[in-house]
Amino acid sequence: MSVFGKLLRTLGLAAEAPELPSATAQPLSRFDRFAADNREAFALIGTLPEPEIVAEERRLAAEVTDILLSLKPFMVEGVSRLEIQEHVLQQLDSRQLLPALVGYKGYPAAVPVSVNAELISCLPSEKLLPASALVKVEVVVSSHKGYGAQSWTFATPGASAEQLRLLSCAKDALEQGLQQVRSGEPLGAIGGAIQDVLDVQGFSAVAEYCGYGMGRQRIQAPQVLGYRVKENSELMAAGQVLNIQVLAKAGSAQVRVMSNGWNVVAGDRCDGVVVSAMVRVTEEGAERFSRFVD
Repeated sequence: MSVFGKLLRTLGLAAEAPELPSATAQPLSRFDRFAADNREAFALIGTLPEPEIVAEERRLAAEVTDILLSLKPFMVEGVSRLEIQEHVLQQLDSRQLLPALVGYKGYPAAVPVSVNAELISCLPSEKLLPASALVKVEVVVSSHKGYGAQSWTFATPGASAEQLRLLSCAKDALEQGLQQVRSGEPLGAIGGAIQDVLDVQGFSAVAEYCGYGMGRQRIQAPQVLGYRVKENSELMAAGQVLNIQVLAKAGSAQVRVMSNGWNVVAGDRCDGVVVSAMVRVTEEGAERFSRFVD
């Protein structure tokens, strides 16, 4: 029985844990094991007091930023997307963390790697990074006490001036969004500030996907939009943990999901970027759990 399984049994939740294979059953694959361990961990996190979860999220957000920083040497022409995933998995193993995306709503991989006109959620493959690229990596982890998540876009050494301008603009937009975080302020102020920065530079905010709250569930209310809305929005409350995301692209805001049901790509084949950070809302502003990767 795994560590997570023992903890669940202690709490009387063992019935929710997956069945262990019998001696004659086909051994579980590595990713099947990840999915089973995730189910156990998620069930356990859902029973914990919020302060304990928040303390763990603070720790895990810093771990995720460090993992993303360790990827910088891989952001060069000729590295495969599966190599990037494997490096992250090795980092998680050394830190005794789980790849929380495996099995989440059926997702079959651990680390989405999306390049150029691919925006988010793209399944890693043997395809090699080109010389001129914006590489988006999404790292989502869990322990038995909480979650950590951050998405970041890396530019290869051969990235074009326009690609670098898009990425710089997205990071500026994220910074402006983070500065709006404060208890009692409307959530919509975050998206408005993000879109203001993108509009000035002539880039588009993607509306189909957004940031979110984190706690007993990895993704929970409230939604944190990365674009401006006209209607009134709810107010931020002290203690909330938010994952604020900027999803932006050149050209139009249109995106589509590929036939595999996962890969989100630009409808007009223009480049896209994603950057994010976890924060805790306070009366004074944002307590930043994540750091900018560069």
